[in-house]
Amino acid sequence: MIITNSLQAERSVLATLLDNNDQYDLISGLIQAQDFESVAHQDIYAAIVELAEKNQPHDIVMVADLLESSSKTTDFDYINKRLAEAYSAPKAMPKSLLSHVELIREKAQRRKSLQALKRAIESLESNEPTEAVNNTLVSELNNLEQQEGVKESYTIGEMFNGLVERMQAANDGAQTYIDTGYPELDKYMQMGAGDLVVVAARPSMGKTLLTVNMQTHFAKFREGVSVFFSLEMTEARVTERLTAAESSVLISSIKNAKNMSEDEWARVMRFMSDQKDMRFQTIEKSNITLSQIRAHLNNIKRKKGKIGSIAVDYLQIMGGLDGQDYVRRIGDVTRTLKAMGKEFDCPVFLISQLNRSVEQRPNKRPMLSDLRDSGTIEQDADIVLMLYRDDYYKAKDGETDFDNIAEVIVAKNRNGETGTARLLFEGQYGRFANLIPSYGE
Repeated sequence: MIITNSLQAERSVLATLLDNNDQYDLISGLIQAQDFESVAHQDIYAAIVELAEKNQPHDIVMVADLLESSSKTTDFDYINKRLAEAYSAPKAMPKSLLSHVELIREKAQRRKSLQALKRAIESLESNEPTEAVNNTLVSELNNLEQQEGVKESYTIGEMFNGLVERMQAANDGAQTYIDTGYPELDKYMQMGAGDLVVVAARPSMGKTLLTVNMQTHFAKFREGVSVFFSLEMTEARVTERLTAAESSVLISSIKNAKNMSEDEWARVMRFMSDQKDMRFQTIEKSNITLSQIRAHLNNIKRKKGKIGSIAVDYLQIMGGLDGQDYVRRIGDVTRTLKAMGKEFDCPVFLISQLNRSVEQRPNKRPMLSDLRDSGTIEQDADIVLMLYRDDYYKAKDGETDFDNIAEVIVAKNRNGETGTARLLFEGQYGRFANLIPSYGE
């Protein structure tokens, strides 16, 4: 018997569960009470779930008794009629049962989508800002898609099995973290999708360069588009630094192209030709707000399929931070960006300034307490990277003996170790590079 009506499917699923308790485990992780269209069916299924989770029989007698004794409804006669009606429906074999459940879920998804559209129409008719309404609608629809088939409950056995699988994969050489392109830094970070990574430093330390370098690496070697939101630097400057880093041509030469050699021209052209489809995108907008960021990401995801990484440069000049309760607004930003990482299943890099107080200390290596508005930033961040270059302070003191070493201090790491990675700073090329250890080091 082929069922295309969702109410018939609901009655068939309930009849099967009331008649055969063994079938509950087959569908328990696939459907929820609110997925049923009929409110009476929602109550009946919720009662079945409650009994099953207590390892008690959930036949028609037990379900009827629970519904009556727990006062789940004020009209038990109506529920009792619906219960008898459901029990008399055709019972389904396992394969048909799964098909019926899928039909119920599909109809539930459709109803939720219609509700989201109706809310959007009502908001527009109430003269709410069009951009905000559209952004909320797209996010709601995206979240509905992501919720489909997402497992939420895990037994200890399932948890152990997952751990063993990950350990075995790591033992077999599989990469269990997102590679940044800097092995010494990866040794500490072990970054995962959904992580909020704060990159903090005093001005001119290279925090934007490091972030763009990592995103460029993702864009070449990982699935999805890496999106860089530039609130301060123009697209032209981002492009110059990215091109210099990848072609090994001085930024100054790219800016003043008439001084470039034929070999430099060839390297730049080769890079542009080889990487014209690089999965990297820059959004240049000062004072950008969270809703605008989400709108851009939703648009890119719709066109390109997946977001690979997100970066915002930088926190303190974002829109929406003016006015009273500045610290709370900063917290709203960090929490929302962290949620976006989970929503788009990718790491989020948030560039941040440090307090000037670091300049007053003899040892100017930054600490977590140097983060501007550090409480909420530190709390929400999964990883905090802090940059320090001794050469910067040598130059300010008039010294010229530079070693070009940059320290990337992993000051916080929710899921790994803290420590300091050393990289080679090549500011003239707009990049950080891996240090090549000397013999015996």
